[in-house]
Amino acid sequence: MPVHRLKPSRVLNIERFTDFSEFRANEVLGIGTSTPLRPREFSLSRAILPLQNGLFVLQRAFARRFEAEIGTDHGVGLVVPLDFHSIANGREVDGSTIGVIRGKAPVESIEHRPNTYLMVRFNSDMRHRGWADFDTGLAYVHTQDDPMARLRAVFLEMFTQASACDDPRQFEALHRPIQETLLAAFDAILLPANAHTARPGTFDKHRRLIARLEEVVELFGNQPLYSDDLATALGVSARTLQTAMQVVHGVSLHHYLRLKRMWAVRVQLMTGASGLTVRAAALANGFWHLGDFAMGYKRAFGEAPSETLMRGR
Repeated sequence: MPVHRLKPSRVLNIERFTDFSEFRANEVLGIGTSTPLRPREFSLSRAILPLQNGLFVLQRAFARRFEAEIGTDHGVGLVVPLDFHSIANGREVDGSTIGVIRGKAPVESIEHRPNTYLMVRFNSDMRHRGWADFDTGLAYVHTQDDPMARLRAVFLEMFTQASACDDPRQFEALHRPIQETLLAAFDAILLPANAHTARPGTFDKHRRLIARLEEVVELFGNQPLYSDDLATALGVSARTLQTAMQVVHGVSLHHYLRLKRMWAVRVQLMTGASGLTVRAAALANGFWHLGDFAMGYKRAFGEAPSETLMRGR
């Protein structure tokens, strides 16, 4: 969804500038100096969305020269392209490349056309997830089409829902499930190719960890399952838990938890409780993108969730 189609709400802040003299930079990843290449064609739009663990800014910028020391004193910063091309520090950066910033890094770039991209500042450094294993600076991560398409689809749906929501408390209830989906999408791109390769002789260790995970999942009962919460309960990093799941079961931790949550929804729907709705059951189990949930449910169980509820009644 282009930025200009988003509307402001009590959740989502929209800023639009048509005069460079009134333009002000956003501080999500620091403030730089922008010089428009074509001042008469100047236009900038941005959508600003704070979540529990970070700040997300979707921006359509203008053709410009840009100089800055970008980054954040805490956590990690990311720049995710939608429609993008620039020459940054002498390197060509296009729509297949994600920028990852730890600490602060100098950038000099030239953007010959308007670019659309997402700027992200996570409050955590995300080392426990295995992202970008370097101390400080700016790194570029090249990604394949499918993982990038999934990531873009997640945050565009996130901004679309925020644009349509005028109840901050209702949207706050979606923060954790949205962030869990985003983390999984970033994991698929930012983890190195050998991240889930087990060292020789560690299979039994991983198998015991997954057995403990099953016990902890039972203790969580009806609570939605999130990777960071489970890793904390087990006293390991999310990356260690991800590796163990891949080694033992051959699937990602996100896939495993999604199926667990899907089964929890199915059990609720099969009771056919009075007043229960598919939406309520899905939201209660951490599903926030209801269209994606409905498609996944039908793939898993061969019927729509509404059919399960009807049979339960």
